[in-house]
Amino acid sequence: MCGDITLESLSKFDGRDFLKPLYFAVRGKVYDVTKGKDFYGPGAGYHIFAGKEVSRALAKMSLIEEDCNGSLDDLTKHQLDVLQDWETKFQEKYEVVGQVVPLKQMTLQELSEYDGSIAGKPMYLAIRGTIFDVTTGKSFYGPDGVYPFAGRECARAFAMVSTEVEDCNDNLEDMSPAEMDSLRDWESRFYSKYPIIGNVQSEGQRADAERQKSSRASQAA
Repeated sequence: MCGDITLESLSKFDGRDFLKPLYFAVRGKVYDVTKGKDFYGPGAGYHIFAGKEVSRALAKMSLIEEDCNGSLDDLTKHQLDVLQDWETKFQEKYEVVGQVVPLKQMTLQELSEYDGSIAGKPMYLAIRGTIFDVTTGKSFYGPDGVYPFAGRECARAFAMVSTEVEDCNDNLEDMSPAEMDSLRDWESRFYSKYPIIGNVQSEGQRADAERQKSSRASQAA
């Protein structure tokens, strides 16, 4: 079971890593289609669907990557009926292992609450604004780990290969080419190993989002 998963993390289950199962989503439901790898695995006719939300593509009977999304608003009744037929087939053949959820938008203050200090609470850290769930890496990134960075933005620290909490920030202006290469190497490891669950949002961005939300609510009223 993968449980709640973002589209960013779903993309990792496209069959290119043979150690991972093969997933795709239809109307937000994530199916394990590993046993259908002859259809959806690398090199197969429908591999374009692997690791994606494919509702629109199924409804349109499309193999165009741009149609691999969950947008259904402009589809015809016939296309929606086609999608329903596909869903019925998948439900009969494949196991539903999770559901697609939107990316979390967290301020650094909110991120700091996921530092591993509270038992049972997930553990997050951010690299260049992308938030990873590193709960399974608690021995490395938790309070007692070699890199006690949970609950922080730590791009600079990884670039410098520093274990100092004071280096946990996103200031990269004075980094050397070698340090930036180090950061990209760390990012690659995290992208392949840990789920992406959200993005860091500045206080200003949060305020703007709240104003836009209030404006939409007022217009709807």
